[in-house]
Amino acid sequence: MFRQFLVQLFSIILLLVLQFTAIPATHASGITQDDDTARVAVTIGLLGHYGFIIPHSREIRDVADANPWGTEVDIGFHFTDAKSWQYLQAYPRLGVSLAYYNFDNPEVLGNAYTLLVYAEPFLSAHKDFSFSFRLGGGLAYMDNVYDPETNPENLFYSTAISFPLEANVMANYRLNRHFMLRAGGTYKHISNAGLRQPNKGINFPTATVGVHYAIRPASFSERQPTESRVQDHKRNYLLALLASYQDRSDDPTRQLPLLGLTAYVSQPIGRLSALTAGAEWVADFTIRKQLEQNGEDTDFQRGALLAGHEFRIGRFRFSQQLGVYVYAPNAARDAVYQRYGLEYHTGNKAFFGINLKAHRHVADFLDARIGLRL
Repeated sequence: MFRQFLVQLFSIILLLVLQFTAIPATHASGITQDDDTARVAVTIGLLGHYGFIIPHSREIRDVADANPWGTEVDIGFHFTDAKSWQYLQAYPRLGVSLAYYNFDNPEVLGNAYTLLVYAEPFLSAHKDFSFSFRLGGGLAYMDNVYDPETNPENLFYSTAISFPLEANVMANYRLNRHFMLRAGGTYKHISNAGLRQPNKGINFPTATVGVHYAIRPASFSERQPTESRVQDHKRNYLLALLASYQDRSDDPTRQLPLLGLTAYVSQPIGRLSALTAGAEWVADFTIRKQLEQNGEDTDFQRGALLAGHEFRIGRFRFSQQLGVYVYAPNAARDAVYQRYGLEYHTGNKAFFGINLKAHRHVADFLDARIGLRL
């Protein structure tokens, strides 16, 4: 699942690069604000992270009791022209980041060194105060992998080379033409894409603070969407297939598929916000296996109703929903759960993304999904 999503992620970033790099040369007089001759800003950044590990499986809860911290440096190219803004309805920054993460448990978890490529649309970049949303993926080197004899407790990852995925939301305050302060939250997942077991993956949200310096500053105009982009903000009816893999409770080194279907409506209530409501049906085959082993003749499938909110930032959507089970013969941990999702919507009605389901503070599963706007 994660390997397929990584391919999709880099496809998005490649598409953005092709869209945004065909920018005419800058006028000799400097920055222009209302046409496609605006130059690309170049920035460097330093960020700090501090967070916790989500204990998404009971086999890792004791080891997950840790507070990872990290430092990150990045270089970004921030596009300022009208074409770039109309594509996302936000000014996008594309870049590369290098980070070090200490998992606060050197004997078992060790450290991670990550290299990511990211896309980060900025909302209201023309103002001193702005918001941005980053999506990235790449490679990670893990220096203390699972070993059945020397490190049997590390069920998070079993290969030195793994694949990190990252999403964050940041608030930004520009001090002057060169310096910007940043603060927000980051969610990171690292796994080896199922290349070797065990591979529960390590999920850790962090509080993030930092500063960015514009080596080559640029100005950002306040723009209005074209008529075609205005149509993107109408009510949507959406249908999606979702899939994941879950670790078996009887044998954590083996996995079984999880499949599902969701349908919902998204009603805009502003330029960036929409309310959502819908339903989903999920079949987790690890539950079926567990019921069979216990000799129980109970349906393992579950259905639920969902309601929530989503941010629409150009082609990206960040959603938060509450779900209530209406069909669950095999009862879940709680009757109510949360969902947090990130989607990328193409121009031809298709969309795809990832979504995390959790019961309170305990993650249930992370799924990949693909769907259509009807």
